[in-house]
Amino acid sequence: MRYPLVGLCLVFSLGIITLAETKIPLFVFCLLTFLFLTFSIIFIKQSTKFSILLLGAVFFLGATLLRNSQILSNCHIAKLIPYKSDSVYLIGVIDNDPAYRGKKVSFIIKVEELKINENWIKTSGEVLVKVFSAEGGSALPGKKNDFTYGDRLFLSGNLYRPFSFSKGEFNYRNYLKHQGIYLILSLKKGSIVKQLGKNISNPIKFFAFQMRHKMKGVIVKNLSPFSTGILNAIILGERQNLPAYVRDILVKAGTVHIIAISGLHLGIVAFIILLTLKIIKIPRRPRYILTILLLIFYCLLTGANAPVVRSTVMAMTLLFSYFLKREVNIYNSLSLAALIILAANPWQLFEISFQLSFLSVFFIVWLAPKIKSLFPEKLNKIPWIGFLISVFSVSFAAWLGLLPLIAYYFRVLSPITIIANMIIVPYMTIIVASGFTLALIGMLFSPLAPILGASCELFIIILFKINSLLIAIPGAYFELPRISFIYVLLYYALFILFFNFFNNLAANHHP
Repeated sequence: MRYPLVGLCLVFSLGIITLAETKIPLFVFCLLTFLFLTFSIIFIKQSTKFSILLLGAVFFLGATLLRNSQILSNCHIAKLIPYKSDSVYLIGVIDNDPAYRGKKVSFIIKVEELKINENWIKTSGEVLVKVFSAEGGSALPGKKNDFTYGDRLFLSGNLYRPFSFSKGEFNYRNYLKHQGIYLILSLKKGSIVKQLGKNISNPIKFFAFQMRHKMKGVIVKNLSPFSTGILNAIILGERQNLPAYVRDILVKAGTVHIIAISGLHLGIVAFIILLTLKIIKIPRRPRYILTILLLIFYCLLTGANAPVVRSTVMAMTLLFSYFLKREVNIYNSLSLAALIILAANPWQLFEISFQLSFLSVFFIVWLAPKIKSLFPEKLNKIPWIGFLISVFSVSFAAWLGLLPLIAYYFRVLSPITIIANMIIVPYMTIIVASGFTLALIGMLFSPLAPILGASCELFIIILFKINSLLIAIPGAYFELPRISFIYVLLYYALFILFFNFFNNLAANHHP
């Protein structure tokens, strides 16, 4: 079988989708997984039976992991108290880098103890904490740096279940649930907040967050608030201060992916690291290992949220193949990355960013060469024309592949996306490189920062102007009504049938 991991990934995903809403007990899935796996080993020498039984085991394994993720321990905080409480007291440790937006700060706290009926009991689970009036307020810390990763806190506030409001097809409650967060703790003026000490469980993560703060400090000091918001989103994954109108323009241009750290960003960062290590004469195999380690650190630096982790796993899978000197099969590598991510959190399959990330890479790899082959070979051999054809083929393939999902989730159809990404994607290398240069050189030798900041400011303004000019073109984008997901599935079914028919037709006419 040429693509064994592709089949396993599809069956694993099908198991997650098929059994997502069932009420079947966990032990049933565990038993079926065990039985299918056992019989596949028994019939290992009979290829057909072995393959069928193994696929069955993988199917039920997907369902098992999904069901297991839905089961909370008896000491989980979501099971110990009602979904709405007037006031609770708890002790826990901040588990991420707190995010500030004006006078509001939010962070995730890993709960250790909860007070119930005057008794403190051990508990588990994570809670999203939202602190209002963080600057000022009688019982709240007065400085932003009072909340840091690893702080052990005593908190009192109102605990409630996330609201199930939706924007398009985005459901906030499900979004948090898929990250293992079932409750929100609201702290307002008069709430009790006491720092009990430090409990830095991951020193590398703590160091990454400290680096992140220093980089943000350099960016804020040397760029305008407008450019700061955009650059922080592009290289640090922090979008709290990104103007809403900027995001709206990027959505209409079909380039909104540039403000969410994705495979594009990780690819650019990996390219810069590999090039730098090659220039300083680091041998090939150590070069790949160092790149993988630095990408992991960059993942922590940006907060290690799901899209960044996903892109990092994809990049690491490819780099590890190069390290082993294996011929890279992108379909198997992509499937392996998906399996790793879904095994860790099966709910990722239902996230918009997961679907867009993997489908975009798949269509670029599968469809772009077919589009490129439609152009005369003579043109492809001319360097600059060949480059334009390659960029067009990649952009057009990604647009065709993501068109129905973009229409379904964002209710917009943007033909201008093809041209926009031909310009913006290569240009992003300049933005990322200049942004990191500003942040790193600014930390090491601050007198150079204003000069680097001026050039970075110019690059970001050009980026914004390009997107603004493109969406001003008549017919650049069309706003759509809500469409049924059935049409999305129908589009992909017809798309695959069309290309299979085209390939068969070409094969029959091949001399």
